[in-house]
Parts: sequence; C-alpha cells; structure tokens
Amino acid sequence: MPASTDLAKELKAFPAALPGHQRHVIELPALADESTRKLELIGGKAMTLDCNARGMDGGFEAQDVPGWGYTYWVLKSQGQVRSTMMMCPPGTEKPGFVQAEPLLLRYNSKLPVVVFVPQGMQLRWRVWQAGELQQAPVR
Repeated sequence: MPASTDLAKELKAFPAALPGHQRHVIELPALADESTRKLELIGGKAMTLDCNARGMDGGFEAQDVPGWGYTYWVLKSQGQVRSTMMMCPPGTEKPGFVQAEPLLLRYNSKLPVVVFVPQGMQLRWRVWQAGELQQAPVR
C-alpha cells in the first residue's frame, strides 16, 4: 500500500469530484503475486427486498486521466431497478443490496483505485483469488 504522502500525490492526478457523484478511493495492500488476484467493483443501492429477483441499470465506465496514463471508474446508472413481478408471501421483506453490472479489474497495489458513484448509491468491492492452474486434456 502506498505511503499516505505517496497516496496524496497520486490522488492529485485524479478528479476531486464529478457533478452528482461521490468519490471513493480503494487502497489495496501489496501482495507477493498480484497476478493471481482480481478486484471486483460492485455499485448499487441498499433497499428492502422480497422474493423477487432484482437488478439495476448501468455499469462501470473507464475514464482516462489526461497526460498521466491513469484510469478511474465511473458508475453510469440512473438507479433504475428492474424486478420480476412474483406475488411474495407476507413477511418475506428483508434488507438487501441491488447491484448494477459489476466489474473485474486487475489487482494493482501500486495505484489507488478511484471510483465515482452517483449520489444515493454505494460502492462495494471484494478481492478474488485464482485457483490452481490446471492443464486441459486433449480429446
């Protein structure tokens, strides 16, 4: 993970704000072999859910920082939730999270991951680890 002074210097290259969005910064710890990991970005809304399947419009779009060669991500979504229309039994409501199309990125601890998400939405993320490499049989 970059030192806080290095992080502040790196963040100066990125936009501080976008109209109608919140900026999120993810700092990933350095790993011995980062090629075996991926970072998943998940944008969406916390809301009350029932037995219906739900999804949200939109997905992440890459934006370049001119002159730096850096990339930041913007969740392009109107916050529209699509849902099946099944009759749900009473009492099936529960808190949940409805997500837009997630994005898998290369794991890179050398730079901060800067993501802009529309106001009223959330950013969640997780790290994926590759399994053991296997040889495919010829048939």
